[in-house]
Amino acid sequence: MKLYYPSNSLLHYMHGFTKILTFGLILSIMPFLMDKVSSLLVMLFISLSLIAYIRPPRQQRLLLIPVIIIAISMSLSYFFADMGGEVYARVDLGYWIFQISSGNLNYAVLLFLRTIIWCLLFFIILFTTNDEDVVIGLKKFGLPEFVTLSAALTLRYWSMMIFDVKTVMDAQYVRGADFRSGSLWTRTKRFASVLIPVLFVFLKRFRTTSYALTLKGVGRKNKRTYYYNPQLTVLDRRMIGGAVIVLAIWLAVRSIYDL
Repeated sequence: MKLYYPSNSLLHYMHGFTKILTFGLILSIMPFLMDKVSSLLVMLFISLSLIAYIRPPRQQRLLLIPVIIIAISMSLSYFFADMGGEVYARVDLGYWIFQISSGNLNYAVLLFLRTIIWCLLFFIILFTTNDEDVVIGLKKFGLPEFVTLSAALTLRYWSMMIFDVKTVMDAQYVRGADFRSGSLWTRTKRFASVLIPVLFVFLKRFRTTSYALTLKGVGRKNKRTYYYNPQLTVLDRRMIGGAVIVLAIWLAVRSIYDL
């Protein structure tokens, strides 16, 4: 499964550099500067509206489930610390003290909303930008060659690893392994049988890639050349300018009204 999918939204027509700069840097700064739940809720609504606008398929939308689980797990850590405020409940667990207070609730909600917003902005980039455009976008920032190469390999292997796991599971299923029935513990033990074959498939892919990169002379001083090198368009410049204006307006409003 690839994270990118083709569509006719305006975000799909933008340069990778524009989306990385806009959603990965400029707009990602705003949640970090927001200290009130109401402001983060507005930012969350905007992020969800952008996700709805690009109309991701069901497989892409399902990726939000582990994101929500991780965000909740990270937020729960605040309930094991004293963040001040009025205490509503307190349970002594020996080494740990579980405490629910107004300060803990506030920090937990802030972290949860920020995590969801950052992940949504990150998904907007990956859902609307293919691997090659992401690498070209990173190259526009003037990053070293090994950084863009690492990003290209990471993005490529993300989809390959998912495909390899599915292939091994299908092969095991044909041989009689049932991953769909039984208790959670039983299915967990059956999934463990997939780990060794998947590991060997990954190692084989890594070895093949290493040979290919060595034969191409990657790591020498000569720079790579690109047949595909799109340029920034008027739409890209307007998007970048609009994002900078939005950030400037937000900083001004924040300093005046303490949002």
